Amino acid sequence: MFKQKDWFFQGKSGTEYKFGIYAKTRPIPESGGIYILAYTHPRGHRSGFEVNMLYAGETENFRQRLVDPPQPECLWDGNWNCIYLLHVESAQEKRKILADLTAGNDLSCMQS
Repeated sequence: MFKQKDWFFQGKSGTEYKFGIYAKTRPIPESGGIYILAYTHPRGHRSGFEVNMLYAGETENFRQRLVDPPQPECLWDGNWNCIYLLHVESAQEKRKILADLTAGNDLSCMQS
């Protein structure tokens, strides 16, 4: 399932962002940026995959942040099986992209 290396997420603005795909067992880089925790599943024979975003956040270090992910009970209930990472250095740019990606999306694990 995780042979595909990249996935595009579209923000409310229409901008597409190219994320790297990581299985939960794959080593996570120590760079920072935007991360999306999701349930990814096949849509059918040769139809590709469907991604259900459960949580989106920003961090300075993916590896440190994802050792203890936010909302763990909700993520497990949502069948979290995949991590999407977008390397972004600027804190201002991270906030802008995260706001664009989450605007209008009902991310079940973002609710506190």
